[in-house]
Amino acid sequence: RRRGRGRAALWWAPVVVVLVAGLLAAGSALGDLLDRPPGEGSVDVGFARDMSEHHAQAVQMAMIEFDRGGDASTRSVAQDIALTQQREIGIMSAWLSGWGRAQSASGAPMRWMGGTGASAGAEHDAHGDTGAAAMGDMPGMSGSIGGAASADDTARMPGMATPNELRRLATIHGRDLDVLFLTLMVHHHRGGLAMAQYAAQHADSDRTRSLARAMVLNQSIEIDQMQQTLTRLGAPRA
Repeated sequence: RRRGRGRAALWWAPVVVVLVAGLLAAGSALGDLLDRPPGEGSVDVGFARDMSEHHAQAVQMAMIEFDRGGDASTRSVAQDIALTQQREIGIMSAWLSGWGRAQSASGAPMRWMGGTGASAGAEHDAHGDTGAAAMGDMPGMSGSIGGAASADDTARMPGMATPNELRRLATIHGRDLDVLFLTLMVHHHRGGLAMAQYAAQHADSDRTRSLARAMVLNQSIEIDQMQQTLTRLGAPRA
């Protein structure tokens, strides 16, 4: 009987090996499928590209404030924004490289949002410079720009400063710079929030959704802080 059981065990051994190998192969194939890079038109790729561009402008504005701003607290906020968003640019750039995707794409931005971003951008462009009329009453501002909107009066994505606004930011200093920087950055964060909220809900990758949720949380907190600082500086809330 022992010899019979031994022969039966030997007979089943190859079958077990084949079954285990099949299960391992199926698991590997499933893993490859789940790890497949997101497509060119996916939310993940579009978000990484557009948010990197959006962040790059925030870093640019933050460094101007950090260099010449008059309020120590605002300069500290600018430094935090520059460091945080530059780090996130690095993360998203690494994703794009790992996915085999170009760092940027030609054509209109935010197509990955299914029209959500396009409508928000149209609303921003309809107003010209962000808060231009209000900024005409700020110290250091010469007034809003009249007439038809030009390329210098429009922003590439919602929340982004226009070329005219960036030029204003680069020519003033002290408290005037603090107020303009805070105003522009609140608008900038709001535009970024719309993108991050969409990615947090619709991206395929867990890490994309996780980073987007972190952006929503951090930038919401920073908006509240900057609004309070505007009040403390005696300026209108953005």
